[in-house]
Amino acid sequence: MEWKNLEKELIKCIKCGACQTVCPIFKELQSESSVARGKISLMKAALKGNVDPTPEFVEKMALCTGCKACTANCPSGTKVDRLVLQARQKLVAEKGLPFVKRLILRKVLKNRKIFDFGMNMASVFQGLVLKDVKGKGALPRLPMGLNEKRLLAPIVSRPFRTRYPERIEVEKPRATVAFFTGCTINYMYPEIGEAVIKVLKKNNINVVIPASQHCCGLVAYGNGDATTAVELARATVDLFSMDGVDAILTACGSCGSALRMEYKELLENETGYPEKVEKFSAKTVDFAEYMIKMGIMGELNPVNRTVTYHESCHLTRGQGIKAQPRQLMQSIPGIVLKEMKEPGRCCGMAGSFSLTNYDLSRKINQRKIDDIASTSADTLVTGCVGCMMHIRDGIHQNGLDVEVVHTAQLLAEAYK
Repeated sequence: MEWKNLEKELIKCIKCGACQTVCPIFKELQSESSVARGKISLMKAALKGNVDPTPEFVEKMALCTGCKACTANCPSGTKVDRLVLQARQKLVAEKGLPFVKRLILRKVLKNRKIFDFGMNMASVFQGLVLKDVKGKGALPRLPMGLNEKRLLAPIVSRPFRTRYPERIEVEKPRATVAFFTGCTINYMYPEIGEAVIKVLKKNNINVVIPASQHCCGLVAYGNGDATTAVELARATVDLFSMDGVDAILTACGSCGSALRMEYKELLENETGYPEKVEKFSAKTVDFAEYMIKMGIMGELNPVNRTVTYHESCHLTRGQGIKAQPRQLMQSIPGIVLKEMKEPGRCCGMAGSFSLTNYDLSRKINQRKIDDIASTSADTLVTGCVGCMMHIRDGIHQNGLDVEVVHTAQLLAEAYK
């Protein structure tokens, strides 16, 4: 394997072991190869030709949630999250993608019309394999590659983007935003998108919702499929680089991190895109960040909830957004905020990681659930839809009476 372009970053690691104190996977497995320092040692060995890209090597590189905690806490500034992603890309370039991933990422996900058709068909026939859990979600009826105890978000019959026109205008607009909905809000949690629209309208902000928008590409990028990720990134940048838009709004920490941070690296060698993506990324903002920046208008009614806040990895460490969601929550009358001991600890979702490593992701998730329970809060608030799904699963399996809502839903509730 060619690892030479990684050498400059690899040699920064001083093997201090600081990553062990923050790595969610190491805390569960206590294995050196599961932590950043161990992965770096494996990459160095590959650089010297002492290690071959065996299936075991591939597995070690896949054993990472991408929470960025090791990078944020590395005293030598080693960008471990980037190294792992680049290692995955090199492995895919040399060995290719497994058949199922290749089918999903390059045949289904990359094609918006096929993906949309598949999701619509899934919404029609999902009752055959999923059973409803009284409005909380759905459980698998039979073994199909998923844990039968896992609470899932069912696919809605009417996606979010079909519920609104492409342009929503108010009488006296303060600004105009383009709303990047992402896949999960569009197909599984349209109520979050509806809350975003409600709040924006109440704050005199025009909204553009491009109907032809598609996946941000983060799932492909995380699985080492740079080819698909680049194509999706280019399509998103082209579509949202429109005139007359003051900001590009996201309501998911992971999607926002992709648009705002990952695209710069993905498109750095694409002709004509470095400058274009710079402007695009500079316009991209998270919902909570944007509302605090613009200032919340109108009368907010009391919302009598005791809440605790989960810091999404991609929102907090990825985008540096930590104070704004709390400021937004504390602006609502009646809200009592009780902090967890470790609000920024990874919940274990990590996109497809929780599909292929569910038992491990639930162990990581259990620590988060225990932390939530210790606050005695009746509501868990977060700004990432993936985290919402995984935390709801943990709460359901622990029998806790805690509602999980998005920051936008909490603010929309105050606009009665």
